[in-house]
Amino acid sequence: MALPNLWGLYNLRSSPFFQATLRADSQATPLRLFVGRKRERQLLLTTIGSSASSRQAIAGRPGIGKTTLVQTVKADAQVGGYWSSDEIISISAAGASEHLLGQLLSGVYDAVLANCPTATGPEVEAAQQLVRSIRLRGGGFTLSAFGFGLGGSQSESIATPPGALLLDGPRVLRDLLRYAIGQGASGIVLHLNNLENLSEADASRAADLLRSIRDQALLHEGLHLIVVGTTDAVRTVVQSHTQIRSVFSDPLVLEPLAIVDVEQLLTNRYGALQLDQSRSWRPPVDTAVVQRLYELFRGDLRGMLKALEDGITALLGLTSAGADVAPVGLEDLLLTLRQRNQAELREQLGDNAWERLLAWAQVDSATVQSQAELVELWQVKQPSVSQSLQQLIEAGAVEALPRRGREPIQYLMTGTARLAL
Repeated sequence: MALPNLWGLYNLRSSPFFQATLRADSQATPLRLFVGRKRERQLLLTTIGSSASSRQAIAGRPGIGKTTLVQTVKADAQVGGYWSSDEIISISAAGASEHLLGQLLSGVYDAVLANCPTATGPEVEAAQQLVRSIRLRGGGFTLSAFGFGLGGSQSESIATPPGALLLDGPRVLRDLLRYAIGQGASGIVLHLNNLENLSEADASRAADLLRSIRDQALLHEGLHLIVVGTTDAVRTVVQSHTQIRSVFSDPLVLEPLAIVDVEQLLTNRYGALQLDQSRSWRPPVDTAVVQRLYELFRGDLRGMLKALEDGITALLGLTSAGADVAPVGLEDLLLTLRQRNQAELREQLGDNAWERLLAWAQVDSATVQSQAELVELWQVKQPSVSQSLQQLIEAGAVEALPRRGREPIQYLMTGTARLAL
């Protein structure tokens, strides 16, 4: 028995409001759905094409489209003769410098295999041995994304001692890059991510790790790095130390997409997901809904798309297949999301933090607040404010805005909280 598909009411195969990153190797979320960012794409590609090696950084608020932009730039670079892969390297504050060096080597190795599956020779074999040892030490059993099997478990003996990575890694990385260029690559582009999730202390630690491998790994000819994260994290990681700041371009800070691009993005998705090619698709929501939610979420595409998916699923979950439905209107969707978000946030936060969020909203849910201002508003001491803010941030109700110089950090309610209140 076929299960009901509520999106079929609009002649769509599945939800057009998915939040997954677009990827070149994905049928469900292909890069051809990407819109906008022409200036930013050209700037990033020009920097890559104009030097033997490069280091760039992209910053901006969560959900604004940074990661998908880099995936698109990597695909553009591949058309221009550069090698890359769809894999994303996470920068972590944990571990030693050899861990980050190993991640870079693994990234280059995966890019070589992705573009030259028959790669062989002493450079490739040396890289394979180090990458194998890195992945086995990392815990259990890992498969290369491009089919190079690594068997075993954490208890298996590892031929390469841990210190060998720091001794041999820079040379193996250099030789592998030279091999790629010898095989016709213009260079290799790597995407370093995860700065969204680093605390201030973790970002400082990540900056130290990046500095520690600068000369051994970052400056090799043929290597092009793009680091991605929130504005404060990116600035800390690439601008804290003179040695790193001097070899990185100034961070590219992304602004929200124009609303016309957002509307085009959704139109592209509707067309790509058309279920019956003999009939036109129908938009699940009015244009006014998209405009209002995008305003509430201040350009956070990921948050807006999740709200659309949650709201429409709740509204149409019991609708019969074959029913004649109109696009969901603003009033109905806002009411549904208000009820849903209120219930979820109250359960997550508990009475105390929920009451403080309500007090903030009664002033104005769109106002920016500092910790000092919240001390006055909530009539509690600063440590209690910090604790509540941490709880609200973890629940997705509040976000910290990028710091301006030495000014106090400013906080703002997210679209999720503003919908609830």
